[in-house]
Amino acid sequence: MSDSPENDIISDADIETLTGYKNPSKQCRSLRDAGIFFITRRDGRPRTTWEHFNNPLSQRQKIIGCGNPEPNFGALD
Repeated sequence: MSDSPENDIISDADIETLTGYKNPSKQCRSLRDAGIFFITRRDGRPRTTWEHFNNPLSQRQKIIGCGNPEPNFGALD
């Protein structure tokens, strides 16, 4: 299947436990509100990996510092 547990897809049962919802649209809303990347399957259920859950895109952008696009020109002295 996959090389590492981070890339393992989260099961439907685990998505239900993590979001607290049985309804797929509420699960999707919960993941979206948390900034977790997922895709929506044809049956409406969200699908994501443990890596996306444990390291959401919304948190990665804060860590990288996307809010400061200019270089520190003072460091060139």
